[in-house]
Order: sequence, then structure tokens, then C-alpha cells
Amino acid sequence: MAKAKMAGTWLLQVLLAVAMVGPGVQKFTSPVWQRMFRTWGFPDHFYLVIGVIEVVAGAGLLVPRAAAPSAVLLMMVMLGAFFTQVTHGRTGVGEIVFFVLLGVIAYLRRGYWVRGRAKVAAAV
Repeated sequence: MAKAKMAGTWLLQVLLAVAMVGPGVQKFTSPVWQRMFRTWGFPDHFYLVIGVIEVVAGAGLLVPRAAAPSAVLLMMVMLGAFFTQVTHGRTGVGEIVFFVLLGVIAYLRRGYWVRGRAKVAAAV
């Protein structure tokens, strides 16, 4: 049972990493994102900030110790994306689905984060 849980956790992490890194990279390569962010009323180059967060935190999902904080950071991005979608006439269902799945990763990998912080506190 433990092996199945670990395999499922890794599968979810890999799928979410791809789902976050892909659009993050597109924010640097596709002019569509610049236009969309401008239409939504965000400052110039904000799409690049979101792109960096998606790429770095998306890759962080693949590192067990960094998975929980990366997932929490991406949850905040998805929350912002949800509110952006809702205020512009869309449902935001996809963003909420990603938010929940990232929350699952944050929960499942919380032990790595907590143990890492406890080691730092003990060293001080």
C-alpha cells in the first residue's frame, strides 16, 4: 500500500510539474500571454514574473524537500488565476482543480518540509 501511495504521489507531482512548467515556458515564448495579461489589467511584464514562478516552482515539485513549498506557491498563483478568470466572465474551474491537486501534493509532501525546517531550527 505504501508503494502505491508513493507511486501515486510521484505521478501526480510529475503531471503537475508538466502542467505548470509548460505554460510557464510559454509565457516567455508566446506573445499571446503578454496580450492576455495586458487585457486583464496587469502591469507590463507581470506575465514574466508568473512565468518564472511557474517554471521554478513547477520544477520544485520534482524535488521531495521542495515539493510542499513549491505546491503552496503554485496554489497562490492558481488562486490569483481563479480570481482573474472569474472577474473576466469565466468559471475558473480548471484553476480550482489545479489548486486542489497542488494542495494534495503540499499535504502529502509536508513531512519533508517540516523535517527540513526542524533541522534548521535545531542547528540554530
